[in-house]
Amino acid sequence: MNLMQKTLRPKMLVFLLSFMTFISCSKDNDLFLDAVIEPENPTTVTPTPTDSTDTETPPVENPVEEEVDPIGTPADNTINIDFNFEAGNNIPLIPSNPNRTIFIAVNGKASNSGLTQDSPKDIASAFDKSFVQAGDLFYIKAGDYKFDFNPSNGRQFDLSNLPGSASRPIYWVGYKNNPGDINASEFSTVSWDDYKSGSKAADGTHSLDSSVMPTFSGNNSKAPQYIENESLFWQDGGEQGFVFRNIQIQYFRYGFEFKNISSSVFENVVIANLGNFEPIAGQGGINQDLIGKGFSLTQRSDRNVVKNCATYNMAMTGFSMGEGQHSLVEYSEATSDIDNGNPQDYYFHTIGKYNLFSHLRANRLISSNHSGHGICFNQLADNNVMESSTVYGTSIHFDGAVNCYAKDIEIIGDNSYGLYKGGGIAIMDGAENNLIENVTSIYGESGVSFSDSGKNSYAEHAGKNNTFRNLTISNKSLAIIDLNWWNEKDDLSENNAFEDCKFSDAPYLFVISRSNSNFSFDNCEFVDVNKLQQTSYKNSGNFVLNANTKFTNSKFSNSEMPNKLDFIVSNLLGN
Repeated sequence: MNLMQKTLRPKMLVFLLSFMTFISCSKDNDLFLDAVIEPENPTTVTPTPTDSTDTETPPVENPVEEEVDPIGTPADNTINIDFNFEAGNNIPLIPSNPNRTIFIAVNGKASNSGLTQDSPKDIASAFDKSFVQAGDLFYIKAGDYKFDFNPSNGRQFDLSNLPGSASRPIYWVGYKNNPGDINASEFSTVSWDDYKSGSKAADGTHSLDSSVMPTFSGNNSKAPQYIENESLFWQDGGEQGFVFRNIQIQYFRYGFEFKNISSSVFENVVIANLGNFEPIAGQGGINQDLIGKGFSLTQRSDRNVVKNCATYNMAMTGFSMGEGQHSLVEYSEATSDIDNGNPQDYYFHTIGKYNLFSHLRANRLISSNHSGHGICFNQLADNNVMESSTVYGTSIHFDGAVNCYAKDIEIIGDNSYGLYKGGGIAIMDGAENNLIENVTSIYGESGVSFSDSGKNSYAEHAGKNNTFRNLTISNKSLAIIDLNWWNEKDDLSENNAFEDCKFSDAPYLFVISRSNSNFSFDNCEFVDVNKLQQTSYKNSGNFVLNANTKFTNSKFSNSEMPNKLDFIVSNLLGN
């Protein structure tokens, strides 16, 4: 069977060409290329996959980076920034000419040849440094590969110093009955409903079905704690060229604990039930004993592809790309429905640069004591893109992000949840020069929130110079925009612009609990937004909406209109 006829090859040289209008405050103007694309037509172009599966395809070279001076600064202090970056790698999903093809099975033996399905090797052989060679293809048959509590080094398989490379990858590919019989197209072959159909434990986790794909299972006899099974896969040697396909992982602290892994592929990998689900107050980011992470690709893990993967019920993090650059995460899902005092915190996350997050699903399916981060660009993450994704019960976050872009995102809150209803866009901790467009935010407490936690070592503010274009925000229980009370309330939120937006069905346009300046609304529509501002909620500084707030070319229907004596207004249509 020719797998490439049924599977998109991850030749993911994704060129993102976008025209953006930002305030120039970036500490480095990386990859500001010459081509200018019209602002209303930002595009993503993905080359058509080819039939070639040549494993000798060279790795993607680093794109040219050049620094340029800000150009043509107009009177309003905005400049035009356009950027072009590549994300992912060109490693095929299956090699056409592997070095060796080795078969692995639950009943395999190290002494078997592994050259046929009738003489499979054991699972340890597939990761044995004395046996594995560059370019090898390991076919792993479905079954439950069980592991006891941690070995002495705290990890089951240390993959450091394995001989893979971008041009000679090592493949670990699962199959059910015959090689090539599992092929994902968009999202994993194991859905959330499939996961929920597995046997349920008292802690709310469900077991994965090992008959559909090879399943790596830690010892679960100490449920709801799975942290004594530290890491299934670990590496810290700057390795390249690992390909994991069609496998399942459950009951560990980490699925992949990789540092400086590059030019690798994770496709149709399902990870469930990681961490500690005891009813302990506090979140995984605070208490290290609670951490459970699925894909932890930290430090400079560059040019990786995560495609058609899923995490179900992580105690802390589903997908983290760390400080990595030029990686692609697409058609993947992170879903949780457990809150034992330790709800999942991060669903998709990066603090890196030039990463593309595309066609994702982040779902928080339970009311919990933490709203979580659905898709999060965090701590000075720079020039990243999220697009064409759905977030339910949680929010998208720009937590210190700069020069990042979100488009075509649907964010859905749940008004039946308690305090944390999700459904919003969080701008905080120094987020600036970001463009958010074609985003729908429905239900939940607020549409866009601005805050400053005061927790980071770098200089923070509550969001400035961000542009929101063609947003639809509706059915909010508190307000369209929340100038939030959290921590550093005197830190300004300023120069944030809303263009071509529609706001409807909310008690207030603003809840004011912090200092603000130069918000602007142009060509916007306000429908059933009862009051302009509410200033009594945790507003210890007695802040109000700044008189320099601008409303132009906008329409108000059954909504309080701003008064020209109090604000800067022009060309407004009334009720």
